[in-house]
Order: sequence, then structure tokens, then C-alpha cells
Amino acid sequence: MRIKKKGLALWLALFLGVSSLSGCGGGDDGMTQLSEKGAEILNSTEEDSDTDVEPLKQKTKLPEDGIITQAQMETIAGKDEKFYFVGKTDSGIGYKWTYNGSQIQNPVEQKLLVQCSEDGTEEVKKLANDAPYALKVTLEKMNLAAPAKLTLNLKEKWDADKVLYCLEEDGKLYQLDTAKITTRETGKKKTERTTLTFNVTKTGGDFYLIGGSTIGESTDESDDKSKGTADNKDTQNGENSTGSSGGQSSTDGNTSSGQTDSSGDGTGNTDTSGGDDSSDTAMTCTFSIECSTILNNWDDLKESKAEFVPADGWILYPSEVEFYEGETVFDVLKRVCNQAGIQMESEWTPMYNSYYVSGINNLYEFDCGELSGWMFSVNGWYPNYGCSKYTVNAGDEICWVYTCNLGKDVGDNSMY
Repeated sequence: MRIKKKGLALWLALFLGVSSLSGCGGGDDGMTQLSEKGAEILNSTEEDSDTDVEPLKQKTKLPEDGIITQAQMETIAGKDEKFYFVGKTDSGIGYKWTYNGSQIQNPVEQKLLVQCSEDGTEEVKKLANDAPYALKVTLEKMNLAAPAKLTLNLKEKWDADKVLYCLEEDGKLYQLDTAKITTRETGKKKTERTTLTFNVTKTGGDFYLIGGSTIGESTDESDDKSKGTADNKDTQNGENSTGSSGGQSSTDGNTSSGQTDSSGDGTGNTDTSGGDDSSDTAMTCTFSIECSTILNNWDDLKESKAEFVPADGWILYPSEVEFYEGETVFDVLKRVCNQAGIQMESEWTPMYNSYYVSGINNLYEFDCGELSGWMFSVNGWYPNYGCSKYTVNAGDEICWVYTCNLGKDVGDNSMY
């Protein structure tokens, strides 16, 4: 396996002054019309749990409250096809959520109501070097059942060749994704309007779509690349420049002890073996391991563990690594640690039907406080299931991060 260092500086050669946050119409034919039961099924008793739930169709019209219950999500979990949920904002902007059923392993209720407005966007435009376009997107707080795409059908055309999806914090903008821009024609006059599609990995609060043109701003290519180059978010805040900052969800039992089997052999020994190749065709993903949050919580660290914390928090810098079809995040972690000489210990948890990673580089859960331990993310999303259940895809950005506060310090607020 080859490991190629990419380094820490992953620049965003964009025209906007935006930092990188790491680590986010059609007819009704054939659509499921959902009733507004909200959380009734979610909060039902065991006696009610056998109630028949109509399976979701491939395209579902959202109810007014935007809620898809846990029981409804269970009807599409694990299916190797895409599912669409459509709605319309109060301002008349049509929207569509897209989920891949195969990535839903632990179904939970989804709150898919979206609202859009231009309130407060003038200030956001100024923060983005006077960008000509901006739209506020408000999402409800939820634990995403899988990585999701959100498509907005705007009511106007944006003359922009670059649109960023951002989060505003303390007067600074942090990029979550770059939106895909398409143009559609509507009505008898075939009026051109813009459609934007972007990845959603964070929810709860206000986000912003910011657009502008990078064409013709400079005849010097190097000037174009340097103009508006973003400052990276400080990795000691648990947010690296790739947009992903680890998250092995607490639903995997990450912050609780009691597991006794180590890496499936029942011995409790450290697992340093590499995974078996399931295919001869190698693909690549980006992989990193870091524990910079410990640097901000040094007083809570066990004294005997200080020697295992790198000065900059990086155990493995973002690197390009090979993997094989069908392999999981756990398989890749084992191989990377084995070949890089990094200690790693894991334990099988029958309750979650997955491996639990208790220690990397001799840093274990609870070594830096009662809420500390290892988490992982893929493309900025914190899966709500175990690392040995997530199948890696080509181009994925996988980040293992040590949290000192049940994920909150590395950008995962699903438990709060």
C-alpha cells in the first residue's frame, strides 16, 4: 500500500474570502403522501411497534412538518438505490433531499423541513468580499441517518460560476461544500432559473449559499488562484481543512466501556493485522488521524499518556491510501496503522454488530476525561453506526479524531 502525504495546507482557490470548515421540482405522480404523525411512531411503545408502516416509495412528498419517522426510514435502510424527499419553503423555493439507502444502517427520525430567506445576507455578502448573491438556508436540528444532498430550485437565475455552501460563526465564514450549479427553463416563456445542489453533513441553524463569478477577474492564472484564498480552520478546534473531523458515533458505544473481546479474537490483545484484500483493483481515499483536542485539554490528560501526544496533534497527516472494493473504514484503519507502525486496539461489540476502536497510538477512551475517546467521519459526516459497517468509496475523506467532549469539540453535535 502506498501512502502519499498531502500535507496540511489544502487550499480553496476561490474568489470568496471564505475559510474551510472541517474537520454540508417535479410532479406528484407516484409519490408517497405522508400524514403528519411526527414522532408518534418514534415514541410508540413496544406494544405499538408492530404497527404496519407503509414503505416509502422512491420519491416522497414531505408533510408540512417535514418529518420522516424512524419507522418510515427503516423501510428504505440498506437498499441500494436513491430515495428523494421533496418539499417547498414558505418563500416558494422547491427543494429535494437525496439519500442513498445503502448508507442508512441505523435509521433515525429525519427532520427535513427547509426554509430560505435573504434576511441577514447583506452582511454575509460583505464577509465574502462583496459577493453578489447570497441565500440563507435554515435546517432543523437532527441526527442525519446518512450523508444527504439537498437541491434548491431558486426562483431566479444567479449569474455565478461558483457557489459556496457555508456556515457563519463569530463573523467568519467557513465553507462546508461547493454547490453544483445548473440552469433550468420554466414556464411558457422558458425563463431561466438556477438550481443548486450541495452536500449536507451538519444541521441545526442557519447556513448560507454565497455565489459570484470568477471568470475574467484576472488574466494571470496564479493571481486567480491566490485571490480570495481561504485561511484554514485551526485544526486544534477539531476541524481540519478537508471538511471532515472524525466521528465514531456514541451509538456505537464509544464512550462506554465493558467490551472484552479485542479485534474479534477474544484475547484482548492489540490488533495490528491488516485486512484481507477483497478485490485485486485498488482505489484510493484520504486518511488521517489526529488528537489535537488533547492539546486544549492538557490538564485532563493522564500523566502517563503525555509522551504519546504529538506536538501538533497529528498522528497521521492527511494521506492518500489504497483500499479495495468492499473494505470498510475499520479495514483501512487496521492496514494503515499496521504499515505505519501505529498502535491500534479494537474490540467487537455484539450489541452494535461492529468493531469499536478503543485506542490508537496508545491513547485510549477516558485518557483525557470521562467523555473522551476516538471518533471517525467520512466526508464531514459522522456515521451513527460502527466503523466496520461503513463501506469505503473511492475519493472518501476519512478522519479519525480524538474527542474530549463526546464529539462536541470536533464538530459533532448530534448528542447535544
